[in-house]
Parts: sequence; C-alpha cells; structure tokens
Amino acid sequence: MRPGGLWTTIAAELSKQHRNRRKGRATYFSLLFWPALSFLTSYYTMKPYRTGEGSVLSRIIPDERIPLFLLSGYLVFQLFWTVVEAAWIFEQERKDGTVETVFLTPAPKIAFLYGRSLYSLLHGIWMFAVFSLLTFVFVSDISSVNWTALTLALLLIMVAAVVWGALLSAVSLFSRESSFLYYIFQTPMELFGGVRIPPAVFPAWATGVSTLFPVTYSLILVRGALYGTIGTTWWWALCILAAGSIVLAGCTRYVLYRAEHHARLKGNWSLF
Repeated sequence: MRPGGLWTTIAAELSKQHRNRRKGRATYFSLLFWPALSFLTSYYTMKPYRTGEGSVLSRIIPDERIPLFLLSGYLVFQLFWTVVEAAWIFEQERKDGTVETVFLTPAPKIAFLYGRSLYSLLHGIWMFAVFSLLTFVFVSDISSVNWTALTLALLLIMVAAVVWGALLSAVSLFSRESSFLYYIFQTPMELFGGVRIPPAVFPAWATGVSTLFPVTYSLILVRGALYGTIGTTWWWALCILAAGSIVLAGCTRYVLYRAEHHARLKGNWSLF
C-alpha cells in the first residue's frame, strides 16, 4: 500500500463525509445542545446525593468536584460516541451504494474506514470541546492540572477513538443494518465507562464490564491529569489504552479482510 494513496483516500473520505453530513446551521447547534443537556441532567441527578466528608462520593471525587467530574466524563464519552455513531449510520452508505463504489476502486479500504471515523470525531466533538474548555476555566483549579499529562492523554484518546470507530465500521460491513451498535454501546458505554458514575462504586461484575470499554481508561487519564494525581493507576491506564489501540488496529484489518471475503462470496451484482 502506497502511503500517498492512503492519505489521499483519507482526505477524499473526509471531504465526502463533510458534504453528506452538513445539514445547515441546525446541525452545529445539535453538536452542543445534546451533550450539554446530558451533562446538566447528570449534574442535577447527582446533586441531591451527599458529597461531603465521609460520603462514598467524597472518596472518589475530590473536593466536591462533581461538575469537573461530569464535564470530563461527557467530553471523553462524546469523543467515543461520535465514532460509534459513524458506524451506526453506516447503513446509509449501503443504501446509497457508496460502499460498493469504494470497494470496486483500487483505493485502500482501510483508509476509507479511518477517514469516516476521523471525520466523525472532528465533526461531532469540536463545538462541545470548545464549550468544555471554557467551562473548565470556571470549574477547575488551573494550578492543579498536569498539562503535559493532559495533552498526552488527549492525543492518545483521539487516536484510540478513531481506531475504535474504524473497527466498528468494519464490523458493520457484515450487515446492512447497523442500528444494533446504538443499543450495544450507547447506554452501556455511558453507564459502565464511568461517565456519570465512578466505576469504583460498582459491584465486581459491573467493574469487570467497565474494563471492556476504552472510555474507562480514557477517563482515568483525563481525570488524573485534571486532578494532578498521576500515579501507578494512571500509567497502567495509559499502557492499556495504547496497547489496546494497537491490538484493535490489527483487528480492524482482519475484520475488513473477512468482511470483503464474505461480501465476495455472499454478495450480489452490487457486491454487498
């Protein structure tokens, strides 16, 4: 595979996704409205609980930093949910016949998957990211933030999110119906990943489920950097997320190969 062909295909996919998913100004409004609404809903749901000294939450969320805890949770969740959504709406590509066209061209197929995942990440997060950045200024103690660790964590998380989205898109190549991804990942990822509720308060079985989602490790990295608590757990989360992303990238290539082989055997004249 030529590197030039890979990046050219990614750029072409970014341009295509932008034309397909730009639906006027209302689209940009929804990029902020729904994540912000979820954040406010979670905040006022948690607010009645006792968070003072001696409470369970005080041992997990230091200095009553519930707004910072939830804001970081939804920022990271939005990173991963936007790429899940890209795989979820993959069925539209099937209905429009775009997938068949891509697979009949000599363009690198893996670049097609990474391109749509990368665009979804950029399209779905930029407005809420700006909102989060401005809010962080008011709810966080800037002096306690480890900026080097936070920058490293965010870069790794964005790479992990793109890889995660590409893998789910590859999985959805096996079926014309991708809505099952919404039901599998939306609520479970939000609940068990520690977006609204700290995984430390879960029973053992739920804690085990939380380890399956990359958002869990991502939140450990972001919150540790924001709180200035970089310890052994933080470094373990960093290593697991990095290693997991490499493994998932390999899985994406394998799933893509199997999906294309399956389509050639079971497909019709339009391939899929």
